[in-house]
Amino acid sequence: MTSVAIRLFMGLSLVAGGVAVTAPAVAASSPPLPLTEIKLAVTPQEGGKPRTATLTCEPAGGTHANAEVACAELAKVNGRIKDVPWNRGWLCLQYWEPVDATATGYWRGVPIEPYFETITNDGCARHQHGHVLNF
Repeated sequence: MTSVAIRLFMGLSLVAGGVAVTAPAVAASSPPLPLTEIKLAVTPQEGGKPRTATLTCEPAGGTHANAEVACAELAKVNGRIKDVPWNRGWLCLQYWEPVDATATGYWRGVPIEPYFETITNDGCARHQHGHVLNF
């Protein structure tokens, strides 16, 4: 065997051995990341602590207290928060303590249209768009 052939054989042996040793391990039990993740906030204009939540869908979860219902409502309107209708059967007292409701994130892997709306008060905000802001 020539010295070039020996070097080539040794080099290939080292490369093959290195690949076997350094191959990354993939955890088979890792859950998939949700394609929907929306960060929600309702902030009083006159000061005070904002309410915040993260809503994930498919599977429903995050820190949102009504995630399953909110995800179902969003699914009916393709993730557009402004198109989720008012909660039927709920009343809103019309006093003026305005809050700013905001949302950013992804719906089924696509960025949502940034949502911003000033709502009469926090009680009305909780029912303005179904259960989406009721967290």
